[in-house]
Amino acid sequence: MTMTSPALGKLNHWFAVLGVLVARDHKARYKNTAMGMLWAVASPVLFLLTFYMLFSVIMRVDVPNYASFAFTGIIAWTWLQTSLNEGVASIAHNSSLVSHPGFPLQTLPMVSVVSNLINMVFSLPLLFVVVLVEHVQLGWQVVLMPLIMLVQLVFQLSLTYFASAANVTFRDVQYILPVLLQLGYFMTPIFYDLSQLPERFRKVMALNPMSQIIEAYRAVLNGRLPDFASLGMVLAVSIGLLILGYRYFRRAAEHFLEEI
Repeated sequence: MTMTSPALGKLNHWFAVLGVLVARDHKARYKNTAMGMLWAVASPVLFLLTFYMLFSVIMRVDVPNYASFAFTGIIAWTWLQTSLNEGVASIAHNSSLVSHPGFPLQTLPMVSVVSNLINMVFSLPLLFVVVLVEHVQLGWQVVLMPLIMLVQLVFQLSLTYFASAANVTFRDVQYILPVLLQLGYFMTPIFYDLSQLPERFRKVMALNPMSQIIEAYRAVLNGRLPDFASLGMVLAVSIGLLILGYRYFRRAAEHFLEEI
């Protein structure tokens, strides 16, 4: 017990600080807005309507239940994109907290990931409505969604640690990142099905962790089990990246005050 007590105390402190920061983020995000938290789903819905009109009505892409298919990819990618776009500057834009003695700097990159996870959770009821409207029968497999979300959280947190630490020294990162995310957007099966691609492209696209994560979401929403082998590989890679990202962050943190 004596060995774990300091560690548990530190962990509790981290969670307490993280809770305060996430609450502060949400309060600032929706302050002075009439719709409040509804803005968390407004953007994904607009993207869904655009994709649905373009690919299901005008171009008629041969993908069954296209609305729920596209919306699943949209909200999963939105969580990734907003987490990284906000998290990349989490250190550079919080110099007062960085300079505060004893402040757990490791919680700052976590704020954007957790805060936008809450936004994704608010989008899930609407996703379930879209699924039911398309007469897709939800099965017990849907209870596996939190597991898939955990895999995505680990993956995103690893990238956020790398990006936020690197951006302190190289401010170009915050400008390069949106370009890379835009490229990743088109290389991820958000509005198209991987099976529609030629074999040689399909194998390359499948290496994208977000491809496997989104496909796992779609599987459980359609009453199928996800590909546990692929999902397990993504989790293993994400844990490895998280360990490396956290270590890089810890080393870089020694010079944060000098560089911000």
